[in-house]
Amino acid sequence: MHLLRPILIAFGAATVCSLCAFWAVRSDPARLIFQVLFKRSETKCGCACCCGEGEGEMGSEAMDVEVKEGASMMEQLVPEITTHALSYLDYTSLCRLSMTNSAMRRAANDDGAWKALYNKDFTTEQFNVNPRNGWKAYYAATRAVINVNAEFYNIIRERSLPLMSRFWLNAEYVKCVHSSGELFSGYNAVMDSWSLAFNWGQGAGGGQAVGFQLQDVRARVLSDMAWLTFKAYPDVDAGPFYVTNVYEFHNGHWYMVHHHSSPILMDGAPNQFNFLG
Repeated sequence: MHLLRPILIAFGAATVCSLCAFWAVRSDPARLIFQVLFKRSETKCGCACCCGEGEGEMGSEAMDVEVKEGASMMEQLVPEITTHALSYLDYTSLCRLSMTNSAMRRAANDDGAWKALYNKDFTTEQFNVNPRNGWKAYYAATRAVINVNAEFYNIIRERSLPLMSRFWLNAEYVKCVHSSGELFSGYNAVMDSWSLAFNWGQGAGGGQAVGFQLQDVRARVLSDMAWLTFKAYPDVDAGPFYVTNVYEFHNGHWYMVHHHSSPILMDGAPNQFNFLG
């Protein structure tokens, strides 16, 4: 019995550790990557082939592959491996990583890592784009424009003319083409068209909120202009639509300057259009 007790204790401890490790991997893979890649080295093997401390024949050659004491594994990896490792992190994790220390800030701000994240979250179509301020800034600008575009459809769902009037740039060159095919030019005409759209069917007991699901969203962002193309699927018996939205950046905000919605042909014939498209 005295011999079994330490064995049982060791077995129990190993089981608990295994369960904890399994839980950590499943619950937070980003943290696992962080611990594996960024834990700093504290020991040296003491052999001539690795650390260059011995007096053997390999001493001079080993200096070329010396592992720096106190350096993290991330600092010892080649850039390609670093970029690949960071590609498993999402937008929030990369931003948090950049706030840990200087070494992690350099790794998390790597242009290749942000390009890989852009391709994963948005599209690989812009392989020939060379952002002037780097891929991190381009990623942030693209995400901001996509969020603004989603807000446009929240305003449509709420049928809020005051919000829509602030969403558009107050300029005479703005244009709007609803799914009906009618073109409206100039700020006042565009606002009148949205007033009509928001009151569509009110007299017949209609006017219910209309939500949209956006798919295949593609965004292109320049310094002060952005345009998006996508498919919009309304949650009513109408559509879907091909949509192009254009935005301009003024005084720290993105404003819509162009909206064009066209019904998607289904089996050779257009779907019923909804004026809110």
